[in-house]
Amino acid sequence: MVTIFSGKLVFDISGSEFLLGLVASIFGLGTIILNFVGGVIADRFEKKILLILTSLAMAVTLLILAIVDAYDFETVAIVILICSLLGFITGIDWPLRASIFTDFIEDKNHIVSAVALNSLLWQGMRILAPGLGGFIIAYYGTPIIFFISSLGFLIMAAALIIIKHEPPNVAPRIKKSFVSETMEGINFIAKDTVFRIIIIISYLTMGFAMSYLQLIPSLTEIYKNTSYGNISSQIMGIMLSVGGIGAVTGNMITSGIKNKINLGKITLSMNIVSVVLVFFFGLSNYLTANENIYDNPWISMNLLLSIVFIFFAGISNAIFIVCSITILQMKVPENLRGRVMGIHTITFSMLTAGALVLGLVAEFSTSSISIMIFSGILIVINTIVYFKNPNIKAII
Repeated sequence: MVTIFSGKLVFDISGSEFLLGLVASIFGLGTIILNFVGGVIADRFEKKILLILTSLAMAVTLLILAIVDAYDFETVAIVILICSLLGFITGIDWPLRASIFTDFIEDKNHIVSAVALNSLLWQGMRILAPGLGGFIIAYYGTPIIFFISSLGFLIMAAALIIIKHEPPNVAPRIKKSFVSETMEGINFIAKDTVFRIIIIISYLTMGFAMSYLQLIPSLTEIYKNTSYGNISSQIMGIMLSVGGIGAVTGNMITSGIKNKINLGKITLSMNIVSVVLVFFFGLSNYLTANENIYDNPWISMNLLLSIVFIFFAGISNAIFIVCSITILQMKVPENLRGRVMGIHTITFSMLTAGALVLGLVAEFSTSSISIMIFSGILIVINTIVYFKNPNIKAII
């Protein structure tokens, strides 16, 4: 959410879809650069201590952004610089989080439920944060969002200090260079078809389909001039919250049917469904872009269709994410868990990194057209993957 609100800040300053995508992608690229290192660190050192340090670093960086914004020192360059720092910190933080939570699961048969619950909590914040954030921005501006985010990471660091953590017993291994250990994780993924395919399609879907969320500040520009005044921030908050509600619903569905589903088949099928729904979201925005929303923006066809497609895209993508992570967590060797899951967490970095490409295309066309182009390509790719990988569909 920080990247989306930072993007809105940049879009309000510049009015450029390209810069809107750039600020999100800078965060994502920073995360990707350090993700490989973060995976090695997760396998080498005490995860809990490192998570406390990364949480404190995030809190301080967000506090700086809040102060810069509050005193009107913000420029596109400054916001991009701070987002790059946040990306670097997150690149170390995410592999740690991805690899530590299974340490708290005594019975590995509960991994599906654990992954769903972990995702449910994260997606739950996607409901509260955007909805409240949109209205907070409308009345108090963006600085308060960054202050609240900083406080949240401070609370997280405090909670980590309190939580007891017993690292799993792993056979000692010969210490190698960071490059060698990183290559071990990459080579494992490259040689294992299941890991290779799932991680690649996760990158593509999040990077070039689900990254449509980063362009929502641009799509809600049409709500700046209505009979209710400028309600673009509120509409943005509603759309993002609906996506969060869809994601939470998807997590609840997955958790409820965990013993009745074919993990492999539902993973690949839901990946197709999610990009189809993103395509129709782009199409609906393209067809209703010139709708007269001045008098009745809250019940406009643009908003109603957007809510429907965002909601169901959130459901299908959440099911895909939970099922794909469950497959990886069940099959990854313990001594490679940090590196392999660290490489997988680049998936969530792609959500912001891919926005650069979408924003660039949108700069020369529209955000709706950009979304349709990339989701349309992914419909074809994901369908081919579904029919060409019976070994993944056979995973129960």
